[in-house]
Amino acid sequence: MQSIKARNLFFAASVAAIGMSAGLANAAELKIWHHTYPPAEEFIKQKAAEYSKLHPDVTFQFQSDPHGDYEVKLLAAIAAGEAPDLINVLDYLYPKFVSKGILAEANLPAMGVKTNEELEALYSPGALKGLMINDKIYGLPEELNTFALFMNKEHFAEVGIDVTDKANWPKSWDDLFTLAKKVQKKDENGNFTRLGFNWVFGLDGFWYAMEYWPILNQYGCEVLDTAGKATINSPQCVAAFTDTWQRLVTDGIGGPDFATVNPVNALQDFSDGRQSMMMAGIWSPPLFGEDVKKNYVVAPIPQKDPANPKTLLYNYSMTVTQASKNQEEAWRFLRFLTSDGDGYLRNTGYVTGLKDWEKSEAAKDTIGADIFADQLQYGNYYWRSLTWNEEGKAIKDAIEQMMQGTSVQEALDQAAKQIDFVRSQQ
Repeated sequence: MQSIKARNLFFAASVAAIGMSAGLANAAELKIWHHTYPPAEEFIKQKAAEYSKLHPDVTFQFQSDPHGDYEVKLLAAIAAGEAPDLINVLDYLYPKFVSKGILAEANLPAMGVKTNEELEALYSPGALKGLMINDKIYGLPEELNTFALFMNKEHFAEVGIDVTDKANWPKSWDDLFTLAKKVQKKDENGNFTRLGFNWVFGLDGFWYAMEYWPILNQYGCEVLDTAGKATINSPQCVAAFTDTWQRLVTDGIGGPDFATVNPVNALQDFSDGRQSMMMAGIWSPPLFGEDVKKNYVVAPIPQKDPANPKTLLYNYSMTVTQASKNQEEAWRFLRFLTSDGDGYLRNTGYVTGLKDWEKSEAAKDTIGADIFADQLQYGNYYWRSLTWNEEGKAIKDAIEQMMQGTSVQEALDQAAKQIDFVRSQQ
């Protein structure tokens, strides 16, 4: 049987060969926009340089902005007639971007395939699902992900808990908060010197959603009903936020006052050893401090019902804009770029979702890759809406109100009203 690495190298070489025969006649400059994540930026630039060696007529420009600013600047550039060729887009934005004519449909021949089915066969089951509208593919995965629980094993060893033993992993949210109290540290004045656990605070609505979406799935909380009316204030949603987010404050474990806000590395406190547990994606270790890189363990996130696990699934994709004058070349480069799944995983921590990625040598060398591969099967994509950003912000605002003492029900009632208002303005 052909190895995974050989199969991907063959496909990349095939795409490159197509470009060699088709691209020499026309010079092209491809502008790439990406959210700020230094490991990914460096890897993309490396692959762009490799591509230019194969295709001297193709050059690149690269721009990145922190996630919270990225979409605003991108939409402004598109409106001004200055759209880049390739862009980094989260799956929940596809309905909005496709409806506005921002995204180009995938150019299959440029990527060396003839049908959607042939392209899908190159990926893990469901990897392209979040990037399809009306059975048309509009992007390729750069970061197919779910969340897991990262634990600093050295911190736990200090209090006599061996988290390399799966028996000591928190199965429920009660377990998590109990462990957090055991491993946290305070000085003689009662001030935290180390947090056991904390949520990410002070960033954009998507960051909050990555952390609450798996919990909402576990509790049966729907943001919208089938008619499109907000249900974020339902009893299930109130219970979800009460048991997890509000509890952080009521139990005196953490909260926004103790979180370091960093839009480039949202997990700064864990990365620097000031926090013992965090929820994050497989992409996070490249930004860890050297001590933490040597001392972390990856486990599944806690569950409301451990026998029926549920979590999130999201796809931070790469795609081509409708406004690009070099669409064919852009799609050809995009396939060349994302076909290097091993390179992505080793250099950035990103899983591009290629078929059997979890069996690759890079996955074998990645701590927790087996956990992430297993948990993907329990994930659900975010709710779909043309006003997702506004709805996500309403929920983020509600969470921040809870942290300041507003009751969960009152905060979510306000969020539901805001969501219904936003949707009424479509």
